[in-house]
Amino acid sequence: MKYLILIHSTPAVTDLFAGMTDEERAAAYQVYWDVESDLEGTGELVDSKALDTAEQKVVVRGDTSPVLSAAPEGGDVVSGYYLVDVAGESRAAEIAARFPEALVPGGIRLARVWTDADFAANT
Repeated sequence: MKYLILIHSTPAVTDLFAGMTDEERAAAYQVYWDVESDLEGTGELVDSKALDTAEQKVVVRGDTSPVLSAAPEGGDVVSGYYLVDVAGESRAAEIAARFPEALVPGGIRLARVWTDADFAANT
């Protein structure tokens, strides 16, 4: 099953990292590389990317074209993701819990990726 692990930058996450020593912060950042390496080794990694949190936009359908505006300041933005193909939700949660953002509520979100069968069953 494929799961998307969404890493969020929230005020609580910002406070978490701000409260770390330089050594703790370096160790926290190393987790991303360690997780990626581990998942490549097990064959569970499909894709992962860090996202630009400063340039995220809100898109609204306008009358003639999309309307773009800046994401709200100090809000909740997606800062990265890991798409994994794992045996089930418990394994995906185990992976997600490794990230530093999992130490605060709302820092990590987990979503199962729907298959064609899921769409067919829900239409």
